[in-house]
Amino acid sequence: MIDQWHKERGWKGIGYHGVFLNGRRTSHGDYDQALDGYLESGRSLDEIGAHCKGYNQHSVGLCMIGIDEFTESQMRNVLQKTKELLKHYGLDPEAVYGHYELDDGKTCPNLDMDEFRAQLWEMMR
Repeated sequence: MIDQWHKERGWKGIGYHGVFLNGRRTSHGDYDQALDGYLESGRSLDEIGAHCKGYNQHSVGLCMIGIDEFTESQMRNVLQKTKELLKHYGLDPEAVYGHYELDDGKTCPNLDMDEFRAQLWEMMR
């Protein structure tokens, strides 16, 4: 669905590199435990994303389905994937930003990014 929305905006496809599902493939679909926290692929990491204006060229865009409530599986998996990406690129958690920290008009990912970074630091010990 996100791929379709982004194409409708004139983009070549989904702007994110990955999307963490909350157990549903569509907003009104049935819950499927196997899809809770599942990472749906978006653009490949060697492609520039379209997820945060002004920052796309040097970043990886991850999205979690939900507005301000995320499942435990989503949080566990997004933390793990972010940790893997940080190690891959030789970065530390201070390089991780929520969209709202880079664009005053946004609220996503609707979680406390200081706490998110603190959890990453703990995982990387």
